[in-house]
Amino acid sequence: MLSRKRLLIISASVAVVLMAASVLLLAVSNRSAGITRIWTDKPEFITYAELFNASQNTHRVVIEYRQNPAEALIAAKSMPDIVIGPWLKGERSRTKLIPVDYLFNELSISAKLFYRPLLDLGNIQGHQYLLPVSFNLPAIIFSPENQSFIRDDFTISLDAIRETATEFNIQKNGIYTRMGFSPRWNSEFLYLTARLFDARFEEGSPLFIWQQNALDSALTYLRTWTVESNTSTRAEDDFQFKYLYDPPYKLVTGGRSLFSYMNSEDLFILPPDKLQNIDFRWIRKDNSTPITENITYLGICKKSKNLESAEAFLVWFFSEKTQKELLERSRTMGVMDHSFGIAGGFSSLKPVNEKVFPLFYPSLFGHLPPAEMLTVPRILPNAWLTYKKDIVIPWLQEAAAAPEDRVKSVPSLESRISGWLKTH
Repeated sequence: MLSRKRLLIISASVAVVLMAASVLLLAVSNRSAGITRIWTDKPEFITYAELFNASQNTHRVVIEYRQNPAEALIAAKSMPDIVIGPWLKGERSRTKLIPVDYLFNELSISAKLFYRPLLDLGNIQGHQYLLPVSFNLPAIIFSPENQSFIRDDFTISLDAIRETATEFNIQKNGIYTRMGFSPRWNSEFLYLTARLFDARFEEGSPLFIWQQNALDSALTYLRTWTVESNTSTRAEDDFQFKYLYDPPYKLVTGGRSLFSYMNSEDLFILPPDKLQNIDFRWIRKDNSTPITENITYLGICKKSKNLESAEAFLVWFFSEKTQKELLERSRTMGVMDHSFGIAGGFSSLKPVNEKVFPLFYPSLFGHLPPAEMLTVPRILPNAWLTYKKDIVIPWLQEAAAAPEDRVKSVPSLESRISGWLKTH
């Protein structure tokens, strides 16, 4: 994961740029009729809008920054024409959108270009309300010097991570001098494991629902991993305190650990000199590689004042030719230094990833997303990031660290939700 300092710098810079652009573009929109407004949290769309506007003389789009486009849409009195961002699939936000099936029927956009699981997630009761823009994948990284430990190509199973990490371990006088990996070192990996066991977090009352049996199985697996591979939570914590203070890529190249966890949006913005010194595999379980939850989707809003221009933008954006131009522009303008691919992820268009991405990201040769393995999350509430940060992650951390004989002393996830509701 990115360092906290770097994340804060990037987030602050992005917010400043987007707000400045919003003021400028809104000034233009106030002087011009028929300009399509786009709400998004993705700064990349500023350059995309510029390219679209320059590509023809009929339509104009402007970008307006919204930190959480889904929440902004729910609260809006005056809606934009297009909304782009994560968490738009929730019940309250999707009711603000119109179906766009007709763009497929009129052959304006080819449905065959999309990854089917991503497209299906945006389909509600047989109607396509949302079109996927981009997505990311979970990866395990390691040093090429440790290639002999890796027996998988392209992807690696959860069991294989555990087994090879255990082989890597070295103790001296009962103290670990090398430890391959612990799921507890990264809270996102804990959460990923729950998803791999099909915990099925999704929108529901009072905040969200899940499959408790699957979640219990995931936690048993995590606790067993700690005891059988790394002796104890104390041994894992001691090792982490002593050695794991560098960024993920340094941890694996430094020789103390075999694996680190990263997702693709962080992995592919590493400088080339660092990226060339690591290798990676997409993580799987039972032939399933889960797409990370913050999938970016696009929708056309109800009562759009500029529907024709909104449609024109969609048709332009969802084409192989356009997305290659977008990647070329991102490279020229230096956007790729801090943002991966299309709007911070892999393109939702399969041919773009297969034909175009390796030209800009050579490390993807032989590492393309395994299309037949990709699985999507359930429909999550619009405020999922908050629920996950405040409730799910702290609970997983506590539950994963609990010895088997003290599991029952860990408060339930339901009680965590109840406690959160009392203070919010």
